[in-house]
Amino acid sequence: MRKLQKIVLSLFLVSLVSPLFAFFTDINLPKVVGVKKVVDRSSVGFEWPSLEKYPNITGINIYRAKARPGLKQVYTKIDSIANRFATHYVDTSIEPNTKYFYTFTTYSGLSESLYGEIVPVKTMPPYKKVKVLSIKVVFKDTIKILWVPSPEPQIYKYKIFRKKDNLRWAYLDTVKGRLYPEYIDTTAFRGHTYSYRVVAYDANEMPSIISDALTAKVK
Repeated sequence: MRKLQKIVLSLFLVSLVSPLFAFFTDINLPKVVGVKKVVDRSSVGFEWPSLEKYPNITGINIYRAKARPGLKQVYTKIDSIANRFATHYVDTSIEPNTKYFYTFTTYSGLSESLYGEIVPVKTMPPYKKVKVLSIKVVFKDTIKILWVPSPEPQIYKYKIFRKKDNLRWAYLDTVKGRLYPEYIDTTAFRGHTYSYRVVAYDANEMPSIISDALTAKVK
């Protein structure tokens, strides 16, 4: 009876353990190899050969390390897929123009395979900064800003940031449409100096490099 209670308790404890954790390394579990990748600015997609022929596998763990020149890479488990039939994973929490290393393991219960092959990833650089052409006072309380539309087809909006005199930069407004090249600020006041910056954004809120600032004084 006691033996049965111990077995039931053990199974209960196993059920409480998140698949993000494994306590034992099992060299007999298959490693994940042949991983392919598709890299963007803030995300990377992976594909690996199917593991469906291994019925003892519960799922796949994903590890990531941010590159550290001259130092040993430190891998952190970032996610787990509790399905051996899965063959794809997308990481959307990485930075542009940054080098990472990924590796994958299989797991079964509380046991985990050795690391699979190391997959290096270098994300694309951020979108180039918007070229602001001119800042012009067109009326007593109105300033017109012109810029060159971004050549990147993924861009779909621009955010305008303004600084009044020597105060801090603050968000002003949004202009939607990649090919839209202007913004008219009707909230300026005489006797003040205004500086403007324009930042392009894609549909995933990935920003471009901040534009150079141009300044105008309302007299």
